Amino acid sequence: MPKVIWYGRKPHDLGNFSIENAFRELLPHFENGPWQIEWREAGWHSTGWLNRLRIVWEARKLDADIIHITGDIHFAAWMLGGKKVVMTVHDLGFLQDEKAWRRWVLRKWWLDWPVKRCNRLVAVSQATRDQILAQTPFPESALRVIPTVIPSHFHPRSATPENPKPVLLHIGLAENKNLRGHAEAISGMDVRLRIIGEPSESDCAMLDRLNIDYEWMSRLSDQEMQEAYATSDMLLFCSTLEGFGMPILEAKTVGLPVITSDLSPMREVGAEYAIMVDPFDVSSIARAVKRVLSGEFPPPVPSPSHSAGAANQYAELYRELCLESMRS
Repeated sequence: MPKVIWYGRKPHDLGNFSIENAFRELLPHFENGPWQIEWREAGWHSTGWLNRLRIVWEARKLDADIIHITGDIHFAAWMLGGKKVVMTVHDLGFLQDEKAWRRWVLRKWWLDWPVKRCNRLVAVSQATRDQILAQTPFPESALRVIPTVIPSHFHPRSATPENPKPVLLHIGLAENKNLRGHAEAISGMDVRLRIIGEPSESDCAMLDRLNIDYEWMSRLSDQEMQEAYATSDMLLFCSTLEGFGMPILEAKTVGLPVITSDLSPMREVGAEYAIMVDPFDVSSIARAVKRVLSGEFPPPVPSPSHSAGAANQYAELYRELCLESMRS
């Protein structure tokens, strides 16, 4: 039975687990199939150059028919020459770094050098695929688009919430998540901002200065995350940069109206049900919030998970690589 190692990052306690959750959804579809899947977590967090070199060295020792780097730690492919390597690319946000020297370093570590070691690349969206083709000489024929999978613990809520005031859900505290833009847009509105993550002192000071009624929660279990969505009145996801935009699909699955950015890939992910805004224009966000609060836009109709289809696409990718090995 051919062996595939899924090699992934070591998550932080307060980190984003979307990559891990997505691949966890795929795993059951490989049981009793022709592939032996072994899930390996990196021994170190991807923080600091020493830890990253340790990850590179650890990955070099992996032994399987196919090594699949599941995302984020692209540099793990550095020393995998001579092996069959698949890498899933979730976004190329590091190319937006303001400092030219840092952008050059990140590009080499996370993109230019790793893709030279890969036999196949997987992009989670058409936007990410287009970026890869624009930024690298990687052959289009070896690049696939396989969307990220919605975790099964998300499901349609039984009823819309009856909150004392509307609750607007905000997820994540990285700069691209646009907390300040959201806060400025709803300043003066009689709403409550629910933040998933632990805001910094400066974040709290900013929210207080704008007189935002807010709450925050972190370290949520899968069931608690479902509840956070189900008891909110809308998702405010006007991010300035995303590789995919998983919260958009999560909100749709639960049944929340979604306000998101008129930027790729959010534009494509939220097509036909999300309200699109300019994330850099506070007034654009504010108008959309008021439209949802007025009831102008009904909640989206939930859609089913596509985990079986995604698993089949990955299985076909592995089959291609094994056939190539037999021919060579």
